[in-house]
Amino acid sequence: MNEQDQYHINNIANYIGEIESYVQGMDYPDFEQEEEVRVTVMENLQHIGQAATLLSDEFTSQFTDVDYHVLDAFKAAKFNNAVEKGFQPIWSIIKNDLPQFRDLIMTESERMDIPDDDDLMDD
Repeated sequence: MNEQDQYHINNIANYIGEIESYVQGMDYPDFEQEEEVRVTVMENLQHIGQAATLLSDEFTSQFTDVDYHVLDAFKAAKFNNAVEKGFQPIWSIIKNDLPQFRDLIMTESERMDIPDDDDLMDD
């Protein structure tokens, strides 16, 4: 795996962690009421989507357990569209999809022996 892929995978994992920290202890009604949290979550979903599009074809073809097309679709997440359609789809992504993606990414990272951010800073 090249350095760029390693960087993007680490970013995806960090964005997922950030989203999870923002919604920790929340239920759907809380999420519905917290506009600042929703906006931050949407921004992080867009960052995840952008990072996913930057992964090399070599990487995505080698590690097929992660659905990169779904991650890529996150870059189109728009707060205004969510307001029109309700927040349940986003809440479902947060509670169902992101933990699964996080676990898959962590599994792939361990399999590839990707250093964490602390190790990258030591270099």
